[in-house]
Amino acid sequence: MRTRGRLLHRRRRPRLVLLGAFILAAAPIAVVLLAGWRDVASARADLSVARASVAQVERAELVETPSGRSELVGQLDAAARAVAAARARSVQSRPLSLLGALPFGRAIRSQVVALTADAGQAVRVARELVVAVDAGVADAQLRDGRLPMASLADLQASVARASRALAPLAQGSSVGWTPITPYRRRFDRSVSALAERLARVADGLEATKSFAGATADRRYFLAFANNAEMRDGGAILSYGVVDFANGRFTLAHTGSVSELTLDAPAPTEVPDATAAAFGSLHPTQTWQSVNATADFALSGRAMADMYRQATGAEVHGVISVDVPGLAALLTVVGPVTTVGIPEPVAADNVSRVLLHDQYQGIPPLVDASDRRDRLAEVTRTIVERLREGAYDPIYLGRVLAGASRGRHLRLWSADAAEERYFESSGLGGSPGLVAPERTFHLAVENRTATKLDYFVRPAVSQQVRITDGGDAVVSTTVRLENRSPAGAAPSYQLGPDKFTEAPGDYLGWVLLWGPGEGSEGASARRESGLALSERVVLVKSGDAIDVALPPTTIKRAVRNGRLDLRLVPQPRLEPADLHVTVIGGKWRVSGPPEFRGPWDRTLSLSWKVRR
Repeated sequence: MRTRGRLLHRRRRPRLVLLGAFILAAAPIAVVLLAGWRDVASARADLSVARASVAQVERAELVETPSGRSELVGQLDAAARAVAAARARSVQSRPLSLLGALPFGRAIRSQVVALTADAGQAVRVARELVVAVDAGVADAQLRDGRLPMASLADLQASVARASRALAPLAQGSSVGWTPITPYRRRFDRSVSALAERLARVADGLEATKSFAGATADRRYFLAFANNAEMRDGGAILSYGVVDFANGRFTLAHTGSVSELTLDAPAPTEVPDATAAAFGSLHPTQTWQSVNATADFALSGRAMADMYRQATGAEVHGVISVDVPGLAALLTVVGPVTTVGIPEPVAADNVSRVLLHDQYQGIPPLVDASDRRDRLAEVTRTIVERLREGAYDPIYLGRVLAGASRGRHLRLWSADAAEERYFESSGLGGSPGLVAPERTFHLAVENRTATKLDYFVRPAVSQQVRITDGGDAVVSTTVRLENRSPAGAAPSYQLGPDKFTEAPGDYLGWVLLWGPGEGSEGASARRESGLALSERVVLVKSGDAIDVALPPTTIKRAVRNGRLDLRLVPQPRLEPADLHVTVIGGKWRVSGPPEFRGPWDRTLSLSWKVRR
């Protein structure tokens, strides 16, 4: 036994010696790895600060004010110091230099060096842009009704230059995965998104210059959309004509559309599917129905054709603004006073004043052109106020952009390049222009001539069920609540008219546009780039009903582990409540499986899903 024990001890001794030698040899390497990891972690923290600071350039509330721009410059200066510290660590770190002899360590050091260089350049570009904007805002003000074209051109050049400088920085690294890779990817996504955003801003400034008459005088039809009588947008009951000359605008005329009576339809080419859906409303002859379609490119062209047929005069484009759009402008110019309205009109009361109070005391089935003129008069007063003072173009642009996100401001241009920008940016065009395979748009339109949409509140519920094969079956239910006063006397606002029997009766036309490939129950028509389903329902005063629409199947909805939906709103007086629920079945949905909130802008909803 002793002999055997000695033999085992002798056999183990070389192994223990080798293990000890390995530990002694590996210990310095472990120390180097630990020290190198510490330097890498510090560099990653500094680079995260830089990435977050660059991303702040997209925050409008910072860019639009002098104090915000000053704060942003300070953040970018701090980010520059953080990048310099990260660069120093990557260059001067002895552990990283030693690790550079190893392939994995060489890859880490290479990524750190490349990322610090790109981050430093991104911070410099962002700072130069903020400084240029700060210096140019004073000269670019809207003053006395004129946009300074030269200042806008300088601002556009600065934004475009920044976009071009940032885009190449989002190229990533060619090496494999390292602890720096996730930070590289986040940096690339942030910088790429900012570069694309700035490119769109530059395109928008270019479109603004030409639209405002930088190279030639322009005349536009100004359509005032009434949200108390909804089509896809508000019914057009009054209008204006606005002239632009080298950035200076003048409101040449306002009035009721009763001045523009047409004896025959305008010669606008209407697609067969649109004619089948909305032809009974005579949308190229009747102003109140011209925007029943969801495609503003068609509505805008029709309005220009109708105005030419009624007056013999040409316009170069159409600007449509509704009452929430006017409310946004009133936040810029402040309250206004107009003839025939007993109180100042402000952002917080313009809806009540124009869409409710002005209809009081008018009996049903009468001509209310003078009331239509009140909307035009308020708009004229707002435009005149814009012509009297000086306004920060960035703040004004943010306000108008907010209105356009809710589709309360819409543009159409006869100039092809401008129209392409309006359509791609969501300022015009149809909801089906972007991602039609996953886009939905819902509208509740008034099938009567009453002004009951002031009282009607839609709520939209969508249940999205993922099939085993990765399709998505989307079931849509709309709850229509009619809050008009029960038992009210007949009136111009409440009816009845020739389509209804009692005051407050709401004849609602519920229309759902969705992906065309799998819309069950939808007609063969493909309207506004999407498939159209519809139902007409009667909702009595004080009642609420649920309207179930045919389900839509989105083929291959799960792509690359994600389910994406795009939801385009109707520009109602109050945004519809929206509730979207995802039922995964055999798919596991990461995060909350539902969305609930106001449908006040185009929403891009996304869920990670996996088996």
